[in-house]
Amino acid sequence: MPTDLDIIKQLEQSTGKTLPSLDEFRFSWDSVGYVQNAHDQITALGLHRCGLTEIPPEICNLQNLTTLYLYQNQLSELPPAIGQLQNLTWLNLRENQLSKLPPEIGQLQNLNWLNLERNRLSELPPSICNLPNLNWLVLRENQLSELPASIGKLQNLTDLALDGNSLSELQPEIGQLQNLTTLSLKRNPLSELPPEIGLLQNLTWLDLGENRLNELPPEIGQLQNLTEFSLNGNELSELPPEIGQLQNLKKLDLRENWLSELPPEIGHLQNLTQLDLE
Repeated sequence: MPTDLDIIKQLEQSTGKTLPSLDEFRFSWDSVGYVQNAHDQITALGLHRCGLTEIPPEICNLQNLTTLYLYQNQLSELPPAIGQLQNLTWLNLRENQLSKLPPEIGQLQNLNWLNLERNRLSELPPSICNLPNLNWLVLRENQLSELPASIGKLQNLTDLALDGNSLSELQPEIGQLQNLTTLSLKRNPLSELPPEIGLLQNLTWLDLGENRLNELPPEIGQLQNLTEFSLNGNELSELPPEIGQLQNLKKLDLRENWLSELPPEIGHLQNLTQLDLE
């Protein structure tokens, strides 16, 4: 059975790249190379900007891998064997050409950071919601028109980035993401929000800029921990009085809407330091 270092040599042959051994303290998001532990096991691998059109199958045999950076390649699909990387915690696939994900992505039970920004994803497999330790999920600039109905199962998710997709509505299940602190939905065609948005009690940062919202649900006032709220570039002609309940709000962006007046309750926002109305 080949050792991890044997696999690195195979990768060098298949990619035509020299992969240097790096100190774990020098390995960063822009590193090309690998990190090995005291037992010669590969724990981190960086292959970004290597012109890869497919993932070399050898990678899926690196059972001790915790960090894998494959961004800015030309990957159009992931092999089902990706699910074998049971110790993976960080996976960066940003800026590839992925149009779908294999169901086996849901087998990465220790994954806590997944970046799929700037791919061609039009849907997500339901199995992506089987990642119990996922904290960060970055899906900016894809072609998603909906989220899996089981999205609420990602109970440890704290940061969700969905900017620049084709979402016209949010499933009510979004309200089940009780640990979410950051939610970015900028540049989607959202015309309304589900009342369940008010269940996101730990949310501190909410970006709904450049959508098609013409009203906000009164439940928006339940977001008591919200400090930054962006609503620029929508079609709002009025705000609900409940917006005055956002006692911790510091920044409110209302630029480029159809507002002719603000509700008197806006005066209740005692911590507001920045109000943009241009």
